[in-house]
Amino acid sequence: MGALSEIYRAGWMSLAASLALVSSAMAGAGTPPCLQCIEVRLEHPVVVRGPSPHEPDAPVSIIKLPDGSFRSFIAGGTTFAVDGATPVALGGRSQVVLQPGPPGSLSDCGRWITTVMQGLGVLFGLVHEETRCNDPHGSYKSMSIAQSKNDGLTWNLLGRIITSDEGNAPLPGHGEGDCTGVDGHDGYWYAYCLRSRDGKNIVARAPIEDPAPGKWVKWTGDGWHASGLGGTGATLNGFVGPSSAYWTEADVMLLLANNSSLRLSISEDRVHFGTLSEPIILYDEDNWQRPAPTELYAYPSMVAEQGFNNIAHHFFLTYTYIPPREDFSQRYLIVQEAWIRASALPQNPQVRTALSRWISADGNAWTTTGPPIFSGRSYAYDANLGYLMTAAPQHNPGTKLDECFSTLTGSGFLAEAGHCAAEGSERRRPAGYVFRFEQPDTIVLYNCMSKSSAYFVSNRSDCENRGIREGLLGFALQ
Repeated sequence: MGALSEIYRAGWMSLAASLALVSSAMAGAGTPPCLQCIEVRLEHPVVVRGPSPHEPDAPVSIIKLPDGSFRSFIAGGTTFAVDGATPVALGGRSQVVLQPGPPGSLSDCGRWITTVMQGLGVLFGLVHEETRCNDPHGSYKSMSIAQSKNDGLTWNLLGRIITSDEGNAPLPGHGEGDCTGVDGHDGYWYAYCLRSRDGKNIVARAPIEDPAPGKWVKWTGDGWHASGLGGTGATLNGFVGPSSAYWTEADVMLLLANNSSLRLSISEDRVHFGTLSEPIILYDEDNWQRPAPTELYAYPSMVAEQGFNNIAHHFFLTYTYIPPREDFSQRYLIVQEAWIRASALPQNPQVRTALSRWISADGNAWTTTGPPIFSGRSYAYDANLGYLMTAAPQHNPGTKLDECFSTLTGSGFLAEAGHCAAEGSERRRPAGYVFRFEQPDTIVLYNCMSKSSAYFVSNRSDCENRGIREGLLGFALQ
């Protein structure tokens, strides 16, 4: 890993010289010199927990314990600790570690641990708090900090660190919260937050050696001049999201936002961000009015191999997932292995996501880039069929594919966008993009018809002797 780190760092440092014209055209103050030089790869999604009506309702934080196992913090008003052998095997018993505050307090609706951070011999937790949760205009949000000396099983609340500039009255639909915290590797912890009244992102920070209440200050656009308690913070550029991590090999801050697809933004100075033009996960919309015909991705987080959120080239992406036509009682925790690197030249495509085939107990196939969840059926992983792009290729003809699904048989396949109905099934989600013609390092995708008249996807022209070839879909990345 050390050698790889030096290679990535060398590539990153060379960008400013070799791509000066590109960087001056693309980057603002503090953003990386070449956003187009970043590559991300996602493997197939793993359903870790669910369905559940209450968890997760916040980004999941995962730490590594002294015995080598992992502990996750999953919050839904009450925060639970759940252990497992790996970040994708969190099957342990749920333990309550933080409960809502007393009636009439600013946390009487709940306390959500959104990030666990590693201090000197102790853990610190950022705690999202809410009151007035039954108000039709929305709850009031604020942030506190807590400390744990036993690996997160019990927490001592130290006090409130971030409140809005709207006075002492907890106005419905107002406040500042949903923050995640991250080590900026410059002596400060940073908290990236959502301001309720306008849906904008702000950031506050505190010295790592003393993150107590009263030590947090907000970015004001020209410095760190506003108190975390009641001060007015400057809006970060664009909607970059509050889900943070630090990419140690490139020495940059990362933020994830749910913005009509999951999007990644990057900053060198922690306050000015540039956003990748290609989504990390491609989906239709962010519809919180459930049930809805579309799926919902929410509360993403980036987790390092060894826990916490100082990630290297290999990390884990976690998020809450609700399938199409389901409500909030059907929440799932999903984890995907992910890879990120900085190349020496602009890349196209930048993002690729695994196209996987799953098989149900009755033998029906479902080919998808998303989680294979459908009520009443279970699916086992079968094969990787290549990687789809999340945006159309720039220099070669591409085809956008939809995922088609039969609720009757539980089988799913791919078709050119807009053609699911013509193939006798309903559209479930966008799958991604393929090349129309063969390119280097690509693999062919065929639509096949099984002997039971169900469509499935294969890389082989003989359809693996399971059926007959119906047509060519295009060429996926290997």
